Amino acid sequence: MREEMRAEKREKRQRKSVIYYYVAIVITAFLGTGLSLYLKGGVPFVKEGAPIFMKIAGIVVVLLLTILLYCKAQKRKWKIVGVISIILLAAVFSWFVSGISKEVALKPYTLDTPETEFSRYDIQDGHFTVKEPNPNIIKEINEDVLKNVVIHFSKPIEQNIAIKVMYTNRKDEDFSKEKKVNFKAQKGATQAVVPVEQSDVSRVKIVIGKKIGAQFDFGSIELNGNYQERLKEKERDFLVYYSMFIALPCCFFLFASLKGRQKLESNIIIKILAFPFALCVPLGIFLTLLVKYLVEWVKVTCGDVAFSTILLQLTSPIKGTDSGIIHSIIQTAVLPPVILTVMVILCYIFFKRELYTLKIFSQKKIPRWSKIIIELCVAVILLHTVHVQGSEIGMWEYLRNSREVSTFYEDYYVDPDNTTVTFPGKKNNLIYIFMESMESSYADKAEGGTMDVNYIPNLTKLAKENVQFSDKADKKMGGPVCLEGTAYTAGGLVAQTSAINLKVKNAGTVSDTFLPNLTALGDFLDKEGYQQVFLCGSDGDFAGRDAYFKTHKNYKIEDYNAAIKEGDIPKDYKVYWGHEDKILYERAKKQLKKLSSENKPFNLTMLTVDTHFPTGFLCSLCDNKYNTTYGNAVACADKQVYDFINWIKQQDFYENTTIVIVGDHTSMVDTGSQFWKPLSGNYIRTVYNTIINPQCAYKEAATQNRRFTTMDMFPTTMAALGAKIDGERLGLGTNLFSGKETLREKMGGNYINKELKKNDKKYNKFY
Repeated sequence: MREEMRAEKREKRQRKSVIYYYVAIVITAFLGTGLSLYLKGGVPFVKEGAPIFMKIAGIVVVLLLTILLYCKAQKRKWKIVGVISIILLAAVFSWFVSGISKEVALKPYTLDTPETEFSRYDIQDGHFTVKEPNPNIIKEINEDVLKNVVIHFSKPIEQNIAIKVMYTNRKDEDFSKEKKVNFKAQKGATQAVVPVEQSDVSRVKIVIGKKIGAQFDFGSIELNGNYQERLKEKERDFLVYYSMFIALPCCFFLFASLKGRQKLESNIIIKILAFPFALCVPLGIFLTLLVKYLVEWVKVTCGDVAFSTILLQLTSPIKGTDSGIIHSIIQTAVLPPVILTVMVILCYIFFKRELYTLKIFSQKKIPRWSKIIIELCVAVILLHTVHVQGSEIGMWEYLRNSREVSTFYEDYYVDPDNTTVTFPGKKNNLIYIFMESMESSYADKAEGGTMDVNYIPNLTKLAKENVQFSDKADKKMGGPVCLEGTAYTAGGLVAQTSAINLKVKNAGTVSDTFLPNLTALGDFLDKEGYQQVFLCGSDGDFAGRDAYFKTHKNYKIEDYNAAIKEGDIPKDYKVYWGHEDKILYERAKKQLKKLSSENKPFNLTMLTVDTHFPTGFLCSLCDNKYNTTYGNAVACADKQVYDFINWIKQQDFYENTTIVIVGDHTSMVDTGSQFWKPLSGNYIRTVYNTIINPQCAYKEAATQNRRFTTMDMFPTTMAALGAKIDGERLGLGTNLFSGKETLREKMGGNYINKELKKNDKKYNKFY
């Protein structure tokens, strides 16, 4: 009797333990997933969380049913019922998770597109010719979900045709750069399937052909097109999920099988392969998740940034980096993988204990051969993730391009050492102000920008009163674009002072010299007897900036560390990247007073920081006028630089000083920020530039409607100092004052970018 009671108690404890372990698995899975979604930025349960929780629920239910079937189903009929239930449940969960039901509802239909609704085309009997820039057709559609836009041509197209599909939703009725999909229809095609997948779409704007003169024979526009292919893709997803759900009970029964286990367990090869399980599997899971989350962080925070830029930043020393960026990466890209990895480990431990409690395992560990299977699965998933995410950020394209050889530098680079450059007898001083991420785009639309309000009224005023080179007419705000390897600070500094792009071999590997075989602006000015200072509020050695300016040539580095050493800030003072621009401008005034007291011309090159992406920094001088931190930071930077210029104008050295105010590059677009909402998809973002007191003659026409890059600033700055340049070109840049055609005007930015990505022997010699 007592034995029976003890056995009954043991069975009750066993049942309770099994329930506890199972509940622990469920709670751990849901909490871990929810917390990781929250850290990414809120808990998007409907859009992102629901499918994930549906998968977890499916796994939990199928696994529970499997355990009950194994442990409790004694009779044949209950075993059959259990197997059928598992098969049906797996099918139901796979159906919902794969999204077949939603896909079936998205039937294709043809848009009504009368020729009169097409704008900026010349149309004759269905034959379209692009007549003006930005040709398009805009249609109201009001779709809950839009899947694929298919352009049908009535005849095979005779050349490649660029296609762009933009869309709006009911909450935001403006077309923007973030809400678009680009596609290129190949020569000979009769249709173009543009892969769009968006919800709550109210309007579409379809651009067929970008270049003036492009021709095609239009047929029709189909929404939710490519239906059969979409359905087949979802059917494949269904089979994948169904296989996964069915694999769970199969693996469980395989785990529970005792046949042949002892023989396998004692095999020496099995022992060796299973040994690193405890390290390899958690590490593999973490790396898989880390890769995925890091790529998502880059795309959301930095926008469509080139992989070469990502690589340069990754290989740069972390010293001096803004703590806000590091915090953002840790919170949204590192902590979620850590939490999810811990979640998986805990679920594994609970599940293993549960199997032991059910006496499926004779000891508290899983078989070695099972460990090897898990290791292989994790390895395959990791490799697949790297492949997919690498494609997302252009890593594989970068590697392909790096293997291709270009002669672009051989053909178009003008060696400054072999060019006659003559400076005037009386030399002007130079103050070169690099403003972090400063764009002409920050002006309002009436002034040539893209914003609803003018965040830079003072810089707009300086541009109108002095010389600004613009890609627009009527003195509208504009400027140069950034090419490959120039759209970040180090690349921007190199591009504007030496007219080349910066490639990855430089970053993170520089020591005392930086591109030693290159001739830059500082080399010329050093030879002409200029005193040279580089002033910044961050660590000068970040991304090799101090090495570059010391190499080209003999700049005194006045960085954040120098500010502490010279007593400009306390030893423990650290905000943002080092110290704010308010202090930088006071240090600049001190430097200018000192430099101007010497009987030598000077070059003060300075770099601001308060407008760094994603939010900028607000100091005590800044107002809270606008509804975004970045907008207030830009407005504050605008006021501070204007006050600094007014101070310079009151100094004795002003008459003999040329001032260049320019952005180091365009900003990285934070797609989640309200600041960037007014950005139009058709607007070309350009770097701000203004030159005060240029010492050269020029025609007004040379400053407007220009297509140029930041590399053109090198010879243009030389000319602004009064230097005569034989041929008006240095490096890959052109003196804009001369009116001579730039490389971008001659061959277009896309072709130049394509060549700059490739391996170039001439460029390699700069090392």
